[in-house]
Amino acid sequence: MPSTDAKELMNEHSQIKSQISELRSKLNTLNDKKEGVFKEKDKYSEQIIGLISQIKELKKERDAFTRKVKELKKEREENNEKIKKFSAVLKEQFEARDNIKDKSDTRIDPDKVRREIDSLEFKIETEGMSFEKEKKVMLKINELRKTLEGAKGAIEASRKLNDARKELREARKKANAAHRQVQENAKESQTRHEKILELSKEIDTLKEKEKEFFSKFSTEKDEFNKVNEQLKELLVKLNKINDQLKEHKIKTREEKRREEKKSLKEKSREVDEKIKTGKKLTTEDLLVFQKTAEKESSEESSNKKSR
Repeated sequence: MPSTDAKELMNEHSQIKSQISELRSKLNTLNDKKEGVFKEKDKYSEQIIGLISQIKELKKERDAFTRKVKELKKEREENNEKIKKFSAVLKEQFEARDNIKDKSDTRIDPDKVRREIDSLEFKIETEGMSFEKEKKVMLKINELRKTLEGAKGAIEASRKLNDARKELREARKKANAAHRQVQENAKESQTRHEKILELSKEIDTLKEKEKEFFSKFSTEKDEFNKVNEQLKELLVKLNKINDQLKEHKIKTREEKRREEKKSLKEKSREVDEKIKTGKKLTTEDLLVFQKTAEKESSEESSNKKSR
């Protein structure tokens, strides 16, 4: 019979085994809960990473549009300067043309005058004119040449005026086109900027959620570690009691099962050997044979269920 101390050890051994079983079950539940909370935290972390990636891409696009706006503003300013310059030139050409108008007849057709001069010169060369008549024709030619010279100034002034107008129109066209592109690119840049602000606010909200679940995870982890430490302490205590029971030469239930199983296998081999050699089986041998068959049948049934 076990001593009083041994009985107390066995009772304590049984109680600790029960506590260990409860703690293991509790530890599994806490681990599932802890991992579930961590997955929720990870879900928000992944969303944040995705939004940050979007913001980076939007910033690239926004910055590209902003750079384009700067380039276009510079182009617009350059054309505005040209507008000022050509406006001044145009004013000068208007004044120059008006001055020439006062001194010449701008209604004269230069080509017609040239043809008339050529015709008169041809007559002098081909017709036998008297000195007086040739003198009059030469006077006419000189008058026409003076008229043509005066018209040249008006023509040149008109050409310069038209050139200035053309340059001014081109500069205005380019300035207006640059201005429209400035507005379009600035709008695109602003759209990206507003989207960035919107996503940044969303990230702030998600970070709060992430922080909340990380805090929950930390709490669950602390509880898990606390229970795990309790389990470790009980396992150490159980090992000590096992050692004490060995000193009392008292076997635990598990040790008894292991020894019984080992003994049954050895006896089963002895029975098998007797059957092979044709030796007579004793009542004990028959009981061993029956137990072995029942055990094998039970194990086979258990394996089928597990499958």
